[in-house]
Amino acid sequence: MRSLSPKTWDEIPGCLAQMTEDSKFVGGGTDFIIKLRMGLVKPDALCYLGYVKELKEIREDGEYLSIGAYATMTEIEKDPRVREQYPALIDAASDVGSLQIRNNGTIGGNIGNASPAGDLLPVLYLYDAKIEIMGPDGVRLAGIDEVLAGPGRLTLAYNEAITRILLPPCSYTTSFVKLGSRKKVTISRIGVALGLEMEKDHVKDIRLYIGAVSVKPLHLTKAEDFIRGKVLNELNILDMAQILSNYVKENVAVEFDRDYKVYAAKGAVMDAFLRLKRD
Repeated sequence: MRSLSPKTWDEIPGCLAQMTEDSKFVGGGTDFIIKLRMGLVKPDALCYLGYVKELKEIREDGEYLSIGAYATMTEIEKDPRVREQYPALIDAASDVGSLQIRNNGTIGGNIGNASPAGDLLPVLYLYDAKIEIMGPDGVRLAGIDEVLAGPGRLTLAYNEAITRILLPPCSYTTSFVKLGSRKKVTISRIGVALGLEMEKDHVKDIRLYIGAVSVKPLHLTKAEDFIRGKVLNELNILDMAQILSNYVKENVAVEFDRDYKVYAAKGAVMDAFLRLKRD
């Protein structure tokens, strides 16, 4: 098995040109290495881009905040610009696995896994993230929804790599909450990414994305439409949470812990609103 590991930005295209349909990119390896050792994947080459300094950076890039695909959860969690401007991303990154996982797991890897229960995915939808993608012939941008094809699948070609995640300015107050069963963390997890704009005591605008209840993060527009323009009180939040609970009951299969998620949905929505009140 060949190893490709460019050291500079300019060396990346040459490595990508050597990739085949059987080749794989590797980030922190927190999920991929397990699959490799179990024989679930048998690549002819591994490409690691983590030596390229630009892919580890978190920096301002015009109107965007640029996060390198190889930035770890810990690095994201500790960055003051992320904490100030995108608190829901802090919520999600700080809740990924153990400390050891967060020290190695990368934002690019979280996207690349394309897991329906991916912690960061509903947050990236919430923030309208743009994904920078490099191929042998150059760089292009795509929205996060354009990149995810379904469970474990991306729309990228075999010789394209995620290089940076670009977050536009956000006018919403945001939060993310994840609930899950300790016995079945992977399939029973439910994540709520919430963005809120208020006008006095009324909801001026709202964005709500849910993870782990569909093949990709669910944009729950029905719940948004229900509460938009209404007074933000416990009764209206409960009615909004019930819309999510009803969706889960009607659309999630029993074998994917539907009954747990029907119950957990309400609590997750309530907790997401409570987390907006952080200091």
